Amino acid sequence: MAQHLCGPVRQNGGFKIFNRNKSYTNTLAVIRGMIKINKSNYEFYKGIFKVIWEFEAKYAKMNPNADFSPIKVLENWEKESDSLARRGLREGLRDSLTQLKNLPSELRTELNNNLIINSFPSINILTSQIRNVPKKALGIGKIKNLEEYYVIKEVLDDLEYEITKSERTELNRILGEFELNYIEKNVS
Repeated sequence: MAQHLCGPVRQNGGFKIFNRNKSYTNTLAVIRGMIKINKSNYEFYKGIFKVIWEFEAKYAKMNPNADFSPIKVLENWEKESDSLARRGLREGLRDSLTQLKNLPSELRTELNNNLIINSFPSINILTSQIRNVPKKALGIGKIKNLEEYYVIKEVLDDLEYEITKSERTELNRILGEFELNYIEKNVS
């Protein structure tokens, strides 16, 4: 397998979410199947990430407000650079959503209820944006951008992810191609 790229780099997008108390025109979209975070929807996504982190911390028996918490790290990055904070949030949220598939159903239901009570989209809506990436990449035979690259890399690193052996082989091939092309473009 090719050597993997490093560093959080992601992109942006949106859909509307409505409930009786609030209406979000923040763009939490399923545009091209990827979560997109920008200045106008940053706080919305940070809220989703905070709900997920507080839930994870509760079951890990950790203080959700500890100095090392991802939310504190984000707040420090916000003071340093808005761009850095957005990139960090994209990566952290994507990683958290990818790991939700490992939750037992009763915990998944509890987290889903926490999200909905806080006027955020359900887990299924949030994770569907990540699940479609491998299928799309396999369909066109290539990875289009770094955001897709990181999702595919996580899928391949997770040996329990539900793909066939031939799909895993093909994803490894297109991942390697992307890495070679990326390195060639960025070394010159």
